[in-house]
Amino acid sequence: MMRTHPTLLSFLLFPLILLLALPQTHAYNPAKAPNSRDAVRLSSIKSLTLYANRKTTHRRLPAIQQLTCIGPSKKICALYTPDVMRCTNQGHGYDENDIQWTCTAQLPPEFKLGSTDVIYEGYRDAKDPWVLRGSGGVEYQLLLTERGEAKYGKLVAGGLFEGGGGWLRLLGELLFFFFFFGVLVVIVLAALGCIDGGRRGGGGQRRGGGLGWGGWGPGWGPGGGGGGWGGWGGWNDPPPPYDYPGYRKQESWRPGFWTGAAAGSAAGYAMGRQSGSRSGSGWGWGSNRAESSRGSSSRPSFSPSPSTLERTGFGSTRRR
Repeated sequence: MMRTHPTLLSFLLFPLILLLALPQTHAYNPAKAPNSRDAVRLSSIKSLTLYANRKTTHRRLPAIQQLTCIGPSKKICALYTPDVMRCTNQGHGYDENDIQWTCTAQLPPEFKLGSTDVIYEGYRDAKDPWVLRGSGGVEYQLLLTERGEAKYGKLVAGGLFEGGGGWLRLLGELLFFFFFFGVLVVIVLAALGCIDGGRRGGGGQRRGGGLGWGGWGPGWGPGGGGGGWGGWGGWNDPPPPYDYPGYRKQESWRPGFWTGAAAGSAAGYAMGRQSGSRSGSGWGWGSNRAESSRGSSSRPSFSPSPSTLERTGFGSTRRR
């Protein structure tokens, strides 16, 4: 049996080891077009038209929407979606594949376009200068104009947990609601308890709790003393004169200063919240009832204006 010499084996394995140690490069020639009619050189695309509710073509990756709003607020994105957007190649930046785009769309006067980045699927990988035909989409930002801020500003900023400390406002309103409810409960229970106590104490005799001395005077003898002082009653009696009726009855409860102040401030805040909810500027309890009592003609309209203007956005290219 013939044995392989160790030196010969090392000589045969050395090219393979050297090949594996080399840095990996493209398995294809980027300058050479793929053997497919669906491969298009990115720099050769002059313009593209994109539509809402349509998806791109795909080969390596899942399809995406041709038009995707990426903010800056989900609420603004939900207010309006352009039907169509047209993007034009404005030349390249640092290399021929860094295409700069201007994209235009018809929008109501409340909105304008921010950034508009064009996304393409590379045919062989994300760095391929050849892209898949029909795989282009746009990620755009929808912004509010001054007119839009006046119309939708409070609606967009009125979220419970979105920016602006919305959860803090919610917590404050909840705490005040429980405080207001607690004040009402204390007032009602105190009033009911004192009314009931007044009924029990008003029909009976006065409970005398103190010592009383009889009268004494200068006269002595069988006739008794005349012209003496009448003495004092119980310790709980009010000082004389007893010139008002029913003084022996227990005095009914009357609300004090702090109770009245708390109830007044709570009622005033509740009325302010109700009026605020009618104007659509806040979130609170009873807003639906306040709105339903008003005519539909007085409610603010949140639908965009029917007229449109051409808006323009700018962006670059990203391959995926």
